[in-house]
Amino acid sequence: MRNRKIFVITLAASMVLLGAIQPQHNVQTLPENTTPVFNADSYVTTGFDSENITIDLMSPANNTEISGVTNITLNITSLAGPLNVTLYTDGEEYPDYNNTPIDTGEQNITVDTTNLAEGNVNFTFLFVNQDLVTPEKESLPLLFLVNNHGPPMIEILAPEENATFTGFDSVIVNITADYDSVFLNVSVDGELVPSYNATSVPVTGGNYTIMINGSEYENGIHQIDVLVYTEEGLTDSASIQLEFLDHVRFAISGLSMFNEISGNQEISIKVFTPYDNVTFSAYVDGELAPDVDNITLPQGRSSFTLNTTPYPEGEANFTFRAYDLFGHKWSSSMILVIDNFGVPEASFKSPTTDIVVGMARFTITIESGWETVNITVYVDDEPVEGLINKTVPTGEYTFQIDTNIYSKWEHDVKVVVTTPEGETTEITEIFGFANLKIEEILSAIGLLAIAILIPLYRKKKGQPLRPVLVVDLIFVLIVLGLFVALGINTIPLLVWHFNLSSIWAVGSALVFTNWVIPLVTGTIESQ
Repeated sequence: MRNRKIFVITLAASMVLLGAIQPQHNVQTLPENTTPVFNADSYVTTGFDSENITIDLMSPANNTEISGVTNITLNITSLAGPLNVTLYTDGEEYPDYNNTPIDTGEQNITVDTTNLAEGNVNFTFLFVNQDLVTPEKESLPLLFLVNNHGPPMIEILAPEENATFTGFDSVIVNITADYDSVFLNVSVDGELVPSYNATSVPVTGGNYTIMINGSEYENGIHQIDVLVYTEEGLTDSASIQLEFLDHVRFAISGLSMFNEISGNQEISIKVFTPYDNVTFSAYVDGELAPDVDNITLPQGRSSFTLNTTPYPEGEANFTFRAYDLFGHKWSSSMILVIDNFGVPEASFKSPTTDIVVGMARFTITIESGWETVNITVYVDDEPVEGLINKTVPTGEYTFQIDTNIYSKWEHDVKVVVTTPEGETTEITEIFGFANLKIEEILSAIGLLAIAILIPLYRKKKGQPLRPVLVVDLIFVLIVLGLFVALGINTIPLLVWHFNLSSIWAVGSALVFTNWVIPLVTGTIESQ
């Protein structure tokens, strides 16, 4: 029994010893604190660091430039047996290395970079040992600058600098690039030409024709800029200055919008054309001017005459059109003011005196090309009723002003003359308005009555009347002589000076005379 137990123990120990010295294949030693992961996400390509797989980059160096078909040499060490490799470029699987078996040691991974985007590209190598239930993974991220294409080149072949560019014309360029096509921008004076805005153009053949409609731009010097760029953003540019000269263009000189013209108006013009001359016409408010109908104007500066008299006065729309021998045309419009009659002229013809009385008559002379005009009469800047915007014939015209409704003083009489097209003139003169006021009349009657009653009263008392009449006659003659000496020799002047002051001065003197004379004559008779 005891020998049997010893045998069993010896057999068990032998089995353990044999198991310990048996070669171990496909044994994976996990790092500490590492838990096996089953069914790992196959899309995770980075962040794997296996102690049993070591990958060293031999060439080219990381963060360097590569091009064409490039070998990336790796030194692969694996304690876990054969590996499979998958290459990702910018996160996309590279078709030639998709879970592809690879040996250990120095291995070349060949990549055709011409199929990759230009610029910095992320290369990620994922190595996996698929022999174990839990795959062993190692990743190697690299960054390379893919540079298969150099910068493009563009050269302007035609036309020459400062050449004449007529109408819809071409600019020929030569484009060199190692792409099949490039992108082209064309601008005129800094403004992009819509048909050449990031336009893809072929490089095959080298020369390329750019078509520009010069008629869309003003005549003169313009700068053409051409820019070519590749998919990776490499650029080249060229510039040229050209003189744009449309088939036919012109500029009216000496006239601008709303200028006045009249009669046979001479109009200066400068014609821009590559030809000797152009055909020219003018329209007034859409009506063809018969004297400017298909006339011939030479290239450069010249002038033509347009008769404005058949057209209505005022603003008119003038359209000018030029044509060349090949049907190209150019037009320009402006609003001009036809003024054949001009500003009217007016003057006072009568009265010729400075003082008027009662219903005063004023005659004015109006000179204008119009048959009728409108007048407004003002006295001291106040319009006179019945003479506001009144239509009157040109020539002499007479109107009346009732001076009795105004004070006996100097007044400004103004006449404003307006033509149907709105042109005006005004004349102003100062007149003295003479009129008899009721207080003046009553004062004169009162003083005269007193002067008469005094001698009549004295006569009743027996005093003689004859000396009073003689003195009164002499008094009147003296007063009239003084008026004449002072220049008061017309009725208006007499009325102008017939005021309360003069009435009381003369009347009081007459009353005093008639009162004193009987006293003097009575005293003499008594002596």
